[in-house]
Amino acid sequence: MELIRTDLQYYEPTHTLKTTFTESTDSIVPDIEPDIGRILCAYASVTAKDELPQNDRILLSGIVNAVVLYRPDGQDVIRFLQIPLSFAHIEETPGILSDSPCFVRCQVGQVTAKAVNSRKVNVTATLSLEIELYAASGTELTEEIDPQGEALELLYGKQTLPMLHQVLVREYTILDDVELPGAQGLQLVCAQGTLHPVSCQPNTDQVTLSGEALLSLILMDDTGALQPMTQTIPYTQVLDAPGIASALPACARLAMRNLDCMLREDGVLSVGIGVRSLILQQAEHTIQTIEDLYHLHRELCYDTREVDLYTYQSDSPFQLESVAQMPVGHPATEILTAEGICTSLETQDSTLEARIQASVLYRDPAGTIRAEHQALTVPLPASAFPDSTQPQDVSVRIAASPGGENNLQLRTTISGNLVKQKRIPVRDITALSADTPRPPVEQPDTTLILRYIHASMPLWEIAKQYASTMQAIRQVNSLPEQTDTVSDTMLLIPIYAQ
Repeated sequence: MELIRTDLQYYEPTHTLKTTFTESTDSIVPDIEPDIGRILCAYASVTAKDELPQNDRILLSGIVNAVVLYRPDGQDVIRFLQIPLSFAHIEETPGILSDSPCFVRCQVGQVTAKAVNSRKVNVTATLSLEIELYAASGTELTEEIDPQGEALELLYGKQTLPMLHQVLVREYTILDDVELPGAQGLQLVCAQGTLHPVSCQPNTDQVTLSGEALLSLILMDDTGALQPMTQTIPYTQVLDAPGIASALPACARLAMRNLDCMLREDGVLSVGIGVRSLILQQAEHTIQTIEDLYHLHRELCYDTREVDLYTYQSDSPFQLESVAQMPVGHPATEILTAEGICTSLETQDSTLEARIQASVLYRDPAGTIRAEHQALTVPLPASAFPDSTQPQDVSVRIAASPGGENNLQLRTTISGNLVKQKRIPVRDITALSADTPRPPVEQPDTTLILRYIHASMPLWEIAKQYASTMQAIRQVNSLPEQTDTVSDTMLLIPIYAQ
């Protein structure tokens, strides 16, 4: 009897981390700028330089590009300061290797600015990190046994498991010049952006990735008045992807590494966006399992182990809407910008809650620009995420409107993708022998017995109990070939082990 084993290769995530850290710096107002009277708000984007997995840790470094809007002392106009915050963060991650495929999304969760004095400002940024690391994995499984002439009976089963066939990390740059209507002669104050994949088409050793970059811009005219603007930039990239198969579905996760924008006098915005993409390709592996086995003449001895196989299935996009109230210190008459990121999705007392860091820039009845930055909890339908699924690449869109004298009404749209991930236990036979004679099941010389089967019983169990075969029982009793169970019937059972 020979065990026929299959080498099963796939990928699985080894680490999934979500964490935050804070960076702070003091900056002196340049001599050409006026004194600070009142700070209005601050915005920021991230330029990632290094995302290096090392043995047992990840090193992340880059710059937070902060922009502080303020009203100068004794003036009604608005000015802004550009303040960079360098960071180098080490995330201790036991068990990772330097060659692990690593995907990192770094976002600014909150940025605040306060005046130390009229010529000095302190900026603090909280960065939110999502880190995923993958590793090639594999195992051997016994999918078949060659009896080699032995009277061995085998009950086979099948399991079809969605698994990760390939994991690749690729980087590319989006370059475009976009004409912004009405932006002639304006100055770009700050730019923020998010990325959304649209399609990921696999070819042999390549993928064609289409997506959109959604830009949120704040512009300023020569009087110091602010003008918000949004712009969508569609793009298509062809990426080298060794090992990608054209016949299998693929998906992409995207992280913005840097955003560079320059607004020309003629109103044309030059955009450069650095992107890191995680390319995942799924494959359905059909595994033949050995559910049970017995020998007609001898006792079987075999060794087994339980193997946990990691399954991964990119489910479907989701989009959830909810309404929240943001208390403010002054009434709002005009909303300029409303932004937010989701810091976590948690289930509390059977209720799904999204934790959102929201920022709103608005004008009060006197025309003064105000800003609110608050952490909000938004309730969501508890049934949004079925069991064994988890959300990925969560993004937030906020539409704000005056909701009362001291409130803003925020309509939040939370979107992303659901991924189904779990470990499936599979029994694997690692050794097999049959050296001891099987005890007789009836009196000597008995070759056929008659039994009445009352309750429904699998034909396999009857054959195993009486050292017979399913095929022999079907033939003697003229049962159809597809018969697997019998009940309320008189059954003739051939016996082979006497």
